[in-house]
Amino acid sequence: MTEPALRLQALNEPSDASALELLYTGSPGPSLRFLKSLLKQPTCRAWSLWQGEQVIGAIWYQRVAGKAEVLDLCVLPSLRRQGYGRRLLESSLKTLAPVDGVDLEVRASNDAAQGLYRALGFTETGRRPNYYVTPEGREDAILMSWEPQQA
Repeated sequence: MTEPALRLQALNEPSDASALELLYTGSPGPSLRFLKSLLKQPTCRAWSLWQGEQVIGAIWYQRVAGKAEVLDLCVLPSLRRQGYGRRLLESSLKTLAPVDGVDLEVRASNDAAQGLYRALGFTETGRRPNYYVTPEGREDAILMSWEPQQA
């Protein structure tokens, strides 16, 4: 039996994001309520990744004057490290185009995400010391940037 095809679906209204509740339950990142509120802003771009009838991931951007910032990338915990985050990021970057560049920040402890971003051409551009609160104290945010390949 074959697995259902993956599809990227735009999130345009807060009601579009209600199916994402499972993704954000217990997530250490921004709350779904906060992210849904951003959809009211003309600068917000967001997509969900579906496999058949199951939402498996979401990505949120702010886009202003040709530059974009990844606000959140989330994949179901049970499906992480299986290539879905990569597919979501690659597909959304193509759909977001044209952009002059994309910035993001990632927890210093999130080696898997840093590896994904580096594999797709993001480079480290700086750090925000003690940016994220953790149960053990605080940790740095690593700043990364991506620019489209010039043909």
